[in-house]
Amino acid sequence: MGKTTNLADLDTYVFIDVSNIRSAALRSCQIKLDFIKLIAYFQEKYMNLKSVRYYEGIAKYDKERLEQFKEYEKSGYEICSLARKTYIDPAVYRTFICKNIKCKTPNRIRVLAPSTKMKSNVDVYIATELLEIAHSAKKPTHIILLACDGDYAEMIRSAVKNKNVHVTVIATPPTKINNALSARLKQLRNTIPNYQLTNIMSFKDKIS
Repeated sequence: MGKTTNLADLDTYVFIDVSNIRSAALRSCQIKLDFIKLIAYFQEKYMNLKSVRYYEGIAKYDKERLEQFKEYEKSGYEICSLARKTYIDPAVYRTFICKNIKCKTPNRIRVLAPSTKMKSNVDVYIATELLEIAHSAKKPTHIILLACDGDYAEMIRSAVKNKNVHVTVIATPPTKINNALSARLKQLRNTIPNYQLTNIMSFKDKIS
């Protein structure tokens, strides 16, 4: 693709790491994403929009989120969900020895309470489907990824090995406080072709 290529004219596929970009936008930019407005933005901007894929984990009995997914599907999203698995981090204890010469009994104190975390590995899901499209592209194709996670860097390197593919990452801007944008995604701009990094704040009024 030459320098005059208009990305808005290409076949376009959008991949959204929902938990990642939603958390980053709120933490780094103090904006709450409106996903109905977000897909409307893509539908208006890209005339050859092929799919907008919404990746998010969901708890087994989260009926409210399932209903939300149905509304998003009506708006045009392709919902790609994974079940969230529960992980329990055990309590953390430390042992202290009393400094009093007469007291040599060790004291075991809990410094962190046990906690329950839920996780779904949507990044692997995204990488698998994104690369399937990238490697099979026979004509100029634009792939958009909404995420700040540097773990996607190698996936992007692989995607642009197909010279027909241009990748845009939409992410939050780097900030001194609560910086969510990975340095690895920034560094890609200087090392690979057909890649650009876009600041989500540049169109925040249309999606928040």
